[in-house]
Order: sequence, then structure tokens, then C-alpha cells
Amino acid sequence: MLDPARSAVPTLRQILARAHRRVIAFAILMAGVPLIVGSFMVIQGYAERNLVLIANSASYAVEPAVVFGDIDAIRAGMISVAAVEDVKAIEVWDSRRRLLARWEAPAPAYMSYFEKWGSSLLWPSPVIHPVRHRGIVIAEIRVYGGMGGIGRYLLFGVCIAVAGLGATFLATQILARRLQNGVVHPLIRFAEVAHTVRAQRRFDRRVPPAGIAEIDQLGRDFNILLAELDGWQIGLTLENEKLARQATHDGLTGLGNRLLFERKLAEAIDAAGAQGEAFALLYLDANDFKHINDHHGHDAGDAILRAIATRLRASIRQGDSAFRLGGDEFTVIIAPPVDRTVIENLMSRISAAVETPVPMPGGTVLSVSLSIGFALYPDDGSASGDLVRLADAAMYRHKRRRRTLNGDRVT
Repeated sequence: MLDPARSAVPTLRQILARAHRRVIAFAILMAGVPLIVGSFMVIQGYAERNLVLIANSASYAVEPAVVFGDIDAIRAGMISVAAVEDVKAIEVWDSRRRLLARWEAPAPAYMSYFEKWGSSLLWPSPVIHPVRHRGIVIAEIRVYGGMGGIGRYLLFGVCIAVAGLGATFLATQILARRLQNGVVHPLIRFAEVAHTVRAQRRFDRRVPPAGIAEIDQLGRDFNILLAELDGWQIGLTLENEKLARQATHDGLTGLGNRLLFERKLAEAIDAAGAQGEAFALLYLDANDFKHINDHHGHDAGDAILRAIATRLRASIRQGDSAFRLGGDEFTVIIAPPVDRTVIENLMSRISAAVETPVPMPGGTVLSVSLSIGFALYPDDGSASGDLVRLADAAMYRHKRRRRTLNGDRVT
């Protein structure tokens, strides 16, 4: 794709076509002009010798008529030898410099100016030959050259030159088209792919094969380079995604971490406020988790946390989101539509799923329960800090009730 800002710069096709026109025209001129000029000089020399012969023949033809002073016979004698295309006019002058007779070849009206101009240029002076009678000069013949044969030769030469220039233009166009198909089009496709890669980072694009070995080799090398860049781009993208996930997800459970929770909670508040809908925030805490860590080890505690995360993901709805804030604290953002009945049913399903015994690596089976509290937007609060505080407080109330019923400590 060509840059519009550089549209004034000529294209490769224009440069090649212009160069070919100049080269071919120069070749025609260098070959044609010397040939035409040389041929013209040869023909002119031939025509000049022909005029001398005509003048000599005319002097013999009109000699008797001049002796007897017969003007009609003089004119007839002139016509008999001068009616050829290379003679413009012929005159007979007596010894006293008096014009006895003149004959001029007829010329079409549209050729009169060209004939006059060309004849005066080629034959600025006539060919003069004496008329002798018994060795005495009694008159002279003046023969003026015409443009006849030479004019047609020049016209033919001009037509050949014009035809040559036309053939030059046609050959240039054909050659330019071939160059466009073989060179320009592959380079344009090459430039389009390079522009797409640069502008859109599309390293999956490839240059198609070309019909010229050098351009095809350049395209293959460029495609190999693109393949390497594509691999680097994919690796870099995956690495960035991995880093982004590590920055926003908990390494042990795979749930979103506190950073992602705060961002998602702010987005949920904005969306619910704009659409006038309600959503809920659950705050969950594992009961007696410290006791499991102290008596069964951290490996058992990690297994419990992973089991809670797995069962939490399986219990919530598709649009809901679960997070681990740290330790044994979890949160769930329940997406609209939601009401207190939906919340209570979801809390019951989560509690039942988590309380299923968890098998440990050594064959031991442990059980864990959750204390859960919730806050409903916007009934319980409209700010993220208020919702977290209220849900946390509700979770602790739930934990105290369990302690009161079971006589356990709050952990």
C-alpha cells in the first residue's frame, strides 16, 4: 500500500516505463536518423546527376528548334525529356539572355508551398547546360530540381519514424505490463504485507510466491523472518498472559486474588449503578483452619484450600466470580439478577459442597466448614468498602453463631 503522504513520488512502474520509452526512442533516433540522412544524401546526389543528364538530353532535343526559332518545338522538346518527377521546371534562354520557353511541372494546391520550400532548399540554383550548334553556344538549358521522388522518400521516412515511435510506445506498454506483473505486483504485495506487519502487528501474514527468482528468494527469506517473529510474538504474548495471570490470580487455588477482586468489585458497582440492578457480595472463611494447619501440616492446609476453591467454582453460577483474598478467606461476587432468596440458596449449596470430606495424600480424610456472610448492593451499601465491611461483619456473626452452637473458638 502506498503512503498517501508520498503520492507525489513516482511509482516503480512509471519509472521503468519512462526509462524504456526513452531508451527505445533513443535507439530509434540513433539508428533511424543517420539512416534517413545518409539515404537522403545518396538520393539527392542521384537526383542531381539525373538533372545533369536531363539538361544534356534537353540541349540535344531543343537544338534544331532553337536554330529555327520554333518556340512550340522548343517547348515540345523540353516536355519530352523533362516530364519526370524530379524536375520542377525547365527553361531555355537564348544567347542574348532572353527566355525562349519555360515548362513547369504541375503540383497539387496542398503541395505548392511544400514543393516551393523544399525545392528552394534542395536546389537553390538550377542545373545549367549549354545548347551548341556547330560548336557555338546558341542557348542554354536551365533545369530546376523538384521534390517529387525525394519528397515521397522524406514523407515515407517520416511515416516510418512515426510508426517506429508508435511501436515504441506499444512495446513500452507491453514491457511495462510484464514488468508490472513480474516485478511491480510482487513488490506491491511485499510492501502490503510489510505495512500490515508494521501497522497491525500481523506476524501471521506471508508474502506470496513471485515469478522472478530474486524476488521469490527475498519473499521466502522475509516469510522465514516473519515466522520467527510470529513465534517470538506468540511466546511473548503467552508470557505476558502468564505474568498478568500471576499478578491477578492466586498461585495455590487459581482463583482471582485481592487485586483482581477489588477491580471486579468496582466494575460490578459501576455496571449495577448504570443499569439499576442489584448484586451481592459473599465473604467466606474456613472454620478451624488453623487447627488443621497445626495438627496435619501445611500440605493438608493447602489441600483443603484447593478443595474449597474447586467446590466453590462448581457451586456458583456462570456469571459469578470467586476470589481468594489470602489465608482461608474467600469472596464471591454474585452477578445480577439476585435477591436474598437466591443468595441464601447459593450459600446453602456452597456450604454443603465444601463440607464433603476431603481425602488427604496420606489416606486421611478431613472435613471443613465455612462461615459465610453477605452484603446486597445497593440495599446494604453502594461503596466497595461498605460492602466488604458489611459482608465481613455478617460472616463473623455467622461464625459466632456456630461457636455458640458448637462451643468452638472463632478462628
